[in-house]
Amino acid sequence: MSTSIGREDLIAAITTLVSGLDWLDAAWLGGSDATGRTDHRSDLDLVCLVRDDGVEETFSALESLFESLGGIRHRYRVPEPTRHGNAQAYYLLVGASDDLTIDLVVLRNSVEDRLLERERHGDPLVLFDRGLGIGSVPLHRDAHDARLRGRYAEIVAASPILIPLVSKAIDRGFVAEAASSYQNFLLRPLIDLLRMEHCPERFDFGFRYLDRDLPPSERAFLEHLSITGDLESIDELRKQAVERFNMQILRVEALLNGEP
Repeated sequence: MSTSIGREDLIAAITTLVSGLDWLDAAWLGGSDATGRTDHRSDLDLVCLVRDDGVEETFSALESLFESLGGIRHRYRVPEPTRHGNAQAYYLLVGASDDLTIDLVVLRNSVEDRLLERERHGDPLVLFDRGLGIGSVPLHRDAHDARLRGRYAEIVAASPILIPLVSKAIDRGFVAEAASSYQNFLLRPLIDLLRMEHCPERFDFGFRYLDRDLPPSERAFLEHLSITGDLESIDELRKQAVERFNMQILRVEALLNGEP
């Protein structure tokens, strides 16, 4: 599909619009713009901070802008409550690349967590600020540590039940179920445990950003574990993953207990 809307032009149009909305106090870009990793395939992670009663007005105003730029070819409003508790929608525009998804999050002014912790989200690219001084803030270490410890406890409690489901599916000859169980019940918890050691600030980011958050050797090992095939190959990877999983449980436990 030919494209006619560029990323910078889209950002400029959004900036002009949001700076004129009376109920909007700030708008910024997160994602790759906040972490300095923008490339030709980057989407647009747009965050708008608005008066509590201005959420729907914000969606309407931005959607009108998108229509004026050529039209919306796909819209997905995330069902609420969302995982982060804020209103969110995704847009693809007519004439824009499939890569140029607009990920719009609308924050109410009363919400305390504005997704601005530098250690997790980088430094926001501010498009408009009505005197609030929007910028990155330090991670709330105590609250974050409590969440990390909660996730660790969940992994420890669930693993004796969930991990055997992988070998059960393998023994029954169910390739799709075995692959899915392996990814969800073994590989994903292992990634969380590795993140707890190497990048605890983003322990819950899953498969994203492994290239920046893990040492090259750990990333290479996970990529090796990720390439599944037939039942025999899944079973071999399962054995390797279980061995590392059990080792990593002990390593993270030691870290949480303050042991060297």
